[in-house]
Amino acid sequence: MILEILDFIRHSRFQGTLKIAFTVEEEIGCLGSRHINPTFLQDVDAAIAVNRRGTRDIVTSYAGIVPFCGDNYGRIFETAGALAGMPDWKMTHGGLSDAKVFAEFGIPAVNLSVGYQHEHTEFETLDYKVTLETVLLLETVFENNMILEELVAMCKG
Repeated sequence: MILEILDFIRHSRFQGTLKIAFTVEEEIGCLGSRHINPTFLQDVDAAIAVNRRGTRDIVTSYAGIVPFCGDNYGRIFETAGALAGMPDWKMTHGGLSDAKVFAEFGIPAVNLSVGYQHEHTEFETLDYKVTLETVLLLETVFENNMILEELVAMCKG
């Protein structure tokens, strides 16, 4: 999924800087993301985690208690879903995620569904069509520079 996005970015109208971080041990306290070198994150304005189970969820908080981002950031992805012909992408609450750690660093973050079920078990599955829908969502966000536009609007407001 990430390789597909990187290939897409090269030919898109995306105007920002994209950083990719692969982390480990998300399922045991987000140990990998907690140990990212803070200098790597210094100029990061927003984060997107792609490790949510199910379909078309935009997770914006941990259990509805600890926010990962403001509603405006989550709405970017709802709007992108509608633009891409998938209007049922919706903000929701979720569990522990690297998105929570990025939020602790002061970086607004979401965690997007990628289509897996029964995570961390021998019965884990991945619905590749759902994964491709998440790719389409992200391509829409990047092609339309939606994150950059939201950050500019926040600075003006």
